[in-house]
Amino acid sequence: MEKFYHPSGLRFLENKDLPFISLNKIIELSKDLKLDIEDKNIVKNFIVSLKKKKFPFILTSQEYFHLKRMSEKNWIKYLIYRYKLKIYPKKKIVSKFPVYLLVEPTSVCNLRCVMCFQIDKSFTKKPYMGFMDFNLFKKIIDEAANNGTSAITLASRGEPLLHPKISEMIKYVSKKESFIDIKLNTNATRLNEKLCHEILKSNINMVVVSIDSHVKKQYEEIRKGGKFDEVLKNIKLLVDTRKKFYKNSKLEIRVSGVKFKEDQNENNFRKFWSKIVDNVAYVQYQNRWNTYKNKPNKKINHPCVYLWERLYVWFDGVCNPCDADYKSFLSPGNLNNKSIKEVWNSDQLNKLRNLHISKKRHKYNPCDRCGL
Repeated sequence: MEKFYHPSGLRFLENKDLPFISLNKIIELSKDLKLDIEDKNIVKNFIVSLKKKKFPFILTSQEYFHLKRMSEKNWIKYLIYRYKLKIYPKKKIVSKFPVYLLVEPTSVCNLRCVMCFQIDKSFTKKPYMGFMDFNLFKKIIDEAANNGTSAITLASRGEPLLHPKISEMIKYVSKKESFIDIKLNTNATRLNEKLCHEILKSNINMVVVSIDSHVKKQYEEIRKGGKFDEVLKNIKLLVDTRKKFYKNSKLEIRVSGVKFKEDQNENNFRKFWSKIVDNVAYVQYQNRWNTYKNKPNKKINHPCVYLWERLYVWFDGVCNPCDADYKSFLSPGNLNNKSIKEVWNSDQLNKLRNLHISKKRHKYNPCDRCGL
């Protein structure tokens, strides 16, 4: 589980700490919204729960932080999105269309982090390496925007800022008002003044910088090829550009680290980065990131939430249910000849969901050796 820390001291707040999530507020904000039947029923669920002095799910400090930064007009849509992300996997409900898409501008990366699948030499060559065609990107974003996707992340197996048309991609996805959660993941090695302004002018509401240490030597041992001083300078550039030129910006800047060595000091990591960015996340290393080398384990029989939560789209249009399967053994289709809707509701993906529900995930590699 991720641990979130904020300079304001917010930590794991529950709904009782959020006075604005009230019955009257839900009714007021949903009154003039155009919602489909599925979303209307979710709002009714909110209202019924609030009448009982409850809420259908606990809001984390991260979600609270997002709500505080976004316009009130998007609160209901955001809560619906978080409901689908949290409740649908538990109830094994397949939404009509994926609520969350992770779109990979490129699978190429300029670093070789010691815990990442980029160190797999069988992966870092054709056909796995490439850059998404801009027309394919537009097709994906258009379909997602027209069918109710709430969240888009520009990232997956590679470094998004390496794409020669990343500026155009940022501008294009930002035009779609239906997206309420647009995230960009980066190692920050390619951040520069021009990109900082383009990000801050866009509707991207979160930049997540992957960085596992606050100590130069340790960072450079983990993120092979990265220069700590340059990355720190680039992060500060984004923060300072926001402060100087975009005082009303809603952009949230977050540092995210992976702990997999005993000498990584979580408290010092948090203290260092929380003085610079808006929030800090730290996750424990999981062997699912080295999935293919793991031994099959029949004791792993719980359903994977990703099958109901999200869909990954690689640079070449290949879709995948998760990034642990970075070589796409489980791919249910390609968006060069199918729609997102067809892939999401495909027989292949539904078969995989049913096998997980039936505790038979061991029939598929790498599900049989992944602990998620």
